[in-house]
Amino acid sequence: MNESIDKGKEGEDFVKFLTEKAYLKYWCFANPMDLDGDGKEICDLLILFYDTAIIISVKNYNLNGNYDRFIKKVIGKSTKQLFGAQRKFKQRGKIKLKHEIQGEVEFDTYTFENVFKITISVGEDFEHYDFMDYHNEKGIVNIFNRETAGIIFNELDTIKDLVEYLKAREVLLQQNIKSVCHCSEKDLVAYFVTNAREFDTKLINNFSDESKILKGRWENYTENREVILKKLEDENSYFIDRMVKTDILPMQDGELLAKKFMTMSRFERRILANNLYSLVGKYENENDFLARRFTVFNGVAFLFVYYPIERPQKEIDQILLYAQQLYAYYKNADQIVLLAASVA
Repeated sequence: MNESIDKGKEGEDFVKFLTEKAYLKYWCFANPMDLDGDGKEICDLLILFYDTAIIISVKNYNLNGNYDRFIKKVIGKSTKQLFGAQRKFKQRGKIKLKHEIQGEVEFDTYTFENVFKITISVGEDFEHYDFMDYHNEKGIVNIFNRETAGIIFNELDTIKDLVEYLKAREVLLQQNIKSVCHCSEKDLVAYFVTNAREFDTKLINNFSDESKILKGRWENYTENREVILKKLEDENSYFIDRMVKTDILPMQDGELLAKKFMTMSRFERRILANNLYSLVGKYENENDFLARRFTVFNGVAFLFVYYPIERPQKEIDQILLYAQQLYAYYKNADQIVLLAASVA
């Protein structure tokens, strides 16, 4: 019994590490308890962000190659837990959870327009396994193994990117319930991220045949020079993630500002960070120089300012405040997010 508990905890810790690294601990609820309901654990991991709820069940079994037992002990048990959690979200207008950072938090469940259910099997790996468990009235449970969970949470490491994949994946699989897939999940991920973030109608309508062509796509993707260069270009985008985690979330009411950044895709974060880096790079050798740049992302106004480090801090604060107010007035913006930097 203790070994079973240890294996379960090991699996949950693995998934918790992956998700908190990608989507930040602030929005991840590990083993959330229904505080105002039956007091029981809702699922193994819950990600709640704006209008999205991602309900995750983790299973860690060694079944000695017996796929029938895999269906019963992993898929069956997990699906039951996930549909039970989904039922709580649909039947209750409010739900209260405890978070290790936020404390007790109450959510209006009707705000979660996107609800995804995921089973992650971190135990014995089967080369071929069902990608989903589908029930007519209750919907889809997405099924990942240990490897594909790691790839998906690493490759699609923003909520926006992950939601786009899950939506496209569910449409693809639901329309091909009786079709045989001849490629791996990671091949589908490679196809998705290199095909304008979508599964096109050719793949959806001829899934069995087209999936044969996709076999080995992931290996080709990871070896592609353009992909390697893209990942290097993405490095700047993680400045946004670090800033949210270390500087913004600890602020009073910092969550509102943090969400402005965390709703962005990885590509959008890269563009945003590059704007700031290029501004600093252009003027870092200028003495006592003030520069600014204005842009809008997803309806949110951003003002980038390079300020003279030589000025007293009080004067710098006034400069930044006035710049924000003036741009809000002239650009007719209700809110402006200010990103300011200098070089010592």
